[in-house]
Amino acid sequence: MGTEFEWPWQYSFPPFFTIQPIVKTKEQQLASWRNLICDYHQHHSKWEVDGAVFENGKISRRLSPAAQRVVLQDLCDQGQGIMEGERCFVLWKSVAQWGSLIHGWVSERGLTGTVLTLFEIHSGDDTEGQPFYGMDVWLLQHVITMLGKEGKAELMMGESEDFSDAGVKFY
Repeated sequence: MGTEFEWPWQYSFPPFFTIQPIVKTKEQQLASWRNLICDYHQHHSKWEVDGAVFENGKISRRLSPAAQRVVLQDLCDQGQGIMEGERCFVLWKSVAQWGSLIHGWVSERGLTGTVLTLFEIHSGDDTEGQPFYGMDVWLLQHVITMLGKEGKAELMMGESEDFSDAGVKFY
């Protein structure tokens, strides 16, 4: 994006890096962490949680591994993250919103009825500049699967388990 990320005020407040015991305070704190994680990753076009967000060297504070798990579980519980093993993907838009954006892009270009590879969608020359450009292939597959359940796409798996040779037909 070219501009420096603007950290929220809480990021410079040492208690932010300790999960608060009072329920109302904890709820507000977790909401602030969700906003921070989504804003940070959207700003940097990162799809997988970057652990650097949990540490502020300027105030010598770091969220403990246990607290990180609490924050990530909350992120997922609120529909703003998806866990895949040890990886956590950030959703600054919902899966449905990503699906709508991708399907809209396909429709606008008259590509319904054609087969595109997942690579063409997440890293192709035609998608550069689109908000889904660079999306992690696992997350993209998740979005396409949701579109399939709506009858808007069909995921065609290749032989590779990493989806590198998978395609999708849009309807």
